[in-house]
Amino acid sequence: MSVSKGFLLFGFSLLLTACFDAPKLSVTPQINFVNICFNPGTVAEPVESLVLTISFKDGDGDLGLSPTEIDDPYHDVFYGLASEGTVVELAKETPYAGYPQFVKVPPGVAGKLITTRTLSDPIYANQLPPFVDEFTSCKDYRLQTIYIREEDSHIIDNSYLDVDVLEEKGLPKIYVVRDAFYKKNNPKHDNIEVEFWVKGPGDQYTLFDWEKEYCETAFNQRFPRLAEKEEPLEGNLQYALSSLGIKASFSTQTLKLRIRIRDRAFNVSNEVETGDFTLDKISANCQLN
Repeated sequence: MSVSKGFLLFGFSLLLTACFDAPKLSVTPQINFVNICFNPGTVAEPVESLVLTISFKDGDGDLGLSPTEIDDPYHDVFYGLASEGTVVELAKETPYAGYPQFVKVPPGVAGKLITTRTLSDPIYANQLPPFVDEFTSCKDYRLQTIYIREEDSHIIDNSYLDVDVLEEKGLPKIYVVRDAFYKKNNPKHDNIEVEFWVKGPGDQYTLFDWEKEYCETAFNQRFPRLAEKEEPLEGNLQYALSSLGIKASFSTQTLKLRIRIRDRAFNVSNEVETGDFTLDKISANCQLN
C-alpha cells in the first residue's frame, strides 16, 4: 500500500512576553500538549488530517525556520563520501542562485560518493546500512540526482550511472549525477518531531516508521519563524499532519504521539505525549485556527 501526504500546514497564536513584567523563561523551549483531533476527510476532499495543538514557551523566541534556511546546518540530508576507509558525511549548500542545492565537500577531503556499489568493499560495508532492495532500503539508499561543483568533481568518476555536465555562461561547470546514493537524514533540518507509537499486546508500544514502511518522509517537519525579533515568546502551535493514508494505516488501533520542538540554536524541548487515542474517538471537523 502506498501513502500520499498532502500539505503539511501550521498555524500559531502568540503572546509576546517582552513587553511586560513576565517570569524569566528558559532559552530551551518548553512545550505542553493541548489537543488532538482527526479530520477523516470527505469524498470531495479525501485528504485526512491529524490536527495537533501544543503550547510553547521560549526565553529568546528563536523558534521556526524560514524557507530559505536550507543550507548547512539546516540542510535536509547528508551524503556519504568513502574516504580512506572512513565514511565522511557531506552537507548541502546553495552556491549559485536559481540552482538546486549542491553537495558540500570540505577542503582537502578526498574520496568518492557512496552508492549501493560501495557496499562491495567490506571496509565500508561494515560502516554502512545494508542494501536489500530499492523499497526495503529506501530509508538509506535512494535513486536521486546530486549537483556537484567543478572543483569537487574528484568525488565522482565514470562508474556512476548517469553523469551530465552543465555549462552556463559566467559559471564553472556543473556536474549533475544520478545514482542510487546513500543518504542520512539531518535532524537539524526539522524543528518539530512527531513520533507515532502503536499500542500492542501487554500495553507495549511500537514506533511506527513512516519512511521505512512507505518510503515517504516522516511527519518530522519545519514550522515557520514565529516572530521577527528574538525575545521571550509563548503561545500555541497547531500542526495539521495531512495524508491520504492515516486511516488505512491505523484503522482501529490505539495510538499515541510523542512531540518535541527545536529552536534555531538547536536547543531541544521537553518531550510530551498525547495520551492514548483511536482515530474514531477523536474524529471531528477540526481545522487550523
